[in-house]
Amino acid sequence: MLVIAASLHDGWASIDFSDTALIAVSGLVGIFVGDVALFTAMSRIGPRRTGMLFTLNAPMAALGGAIFFNERLSLSSLIGSALIISGIILAVIYGNPSQRTGVFERIEGSLAVGIFWATVGALGQAVGALAAKPVLEDGGDTLAVAALRAVIATVVMWSVPGRTDKWTRSFAKSPLVKYDQIKLASSAFIAMVCGMTLLLYALANGNTGIVVVLSATTPVLLLPLQAVVTKKMPVPFAWLGAVLTVIGTSLLI
Repeated sequence: MLVIAASLHDGWASIDFSDTALIAVSGLVGIFVGDVALFTAMSRIGPRRTGMLFTLNAPMAALGGAIFFNERLSLSSLIGSALIISGIILAVIYGNPSQRTGVFERIEGSLAVGIFWATVGALGQAVGALAAKPVLEDGGDTLAVAALRAVIATVVMWSVPGRTDKWTRSFAKSPLVKYDQIKLASSAFIAMVCGMTLLLYALANGNTGIVVVLSATTPVLLLPLQAVVTKKMPVPFAWLGAVLTVIGTSLLI
């Protein structure tokens, strides 16, 4: 989908051969390492705990932006960032009044292993975003960069021997069925084609720390969706976290 969109947008001409190395690093670390680690953690400790740990990518990326791109956050931005992170932590820690919420709360295997993979995923996402930023700032087309990094990561995923999957596979061994493929395709369109492309566009036109902090509000956005699926309303602390996130976002903007 990304390749087709980039071709229709005629964005390939904006990428120089010298940009390929950075895009490859972004794809390999951000998608191959980051996404695989993220899904591995999610299969072990659920989306809520994974989301809490995944917000570590915000301070990681902000620190990288300060080191490599001399970016600085104003006082209001720092306060806003602190409120957003605090809101996210509240939202995911107190996001459910009951443990009986199926796959959303179930822990498979070791909690420590799940925490490890979530942390690796956060680091991968932060490094992947930072690697792509110089190419985007130099005029690289967002769709073309997103497509190339996804293609590179996909080729590497296909080349990995299946037996090494024992380190990352979920505990459920059920094979994929037709409707699973449809769900995965929908997820790919919403998360990768739309979500990741918009994130790269934001990185090209904004401060790295602010962009990544805003993108880390995912756990708060997950609250009402999880409430619909589990039919259990999040506790007041979860909504307080959402309010803090909104206030922090307004300070950033």
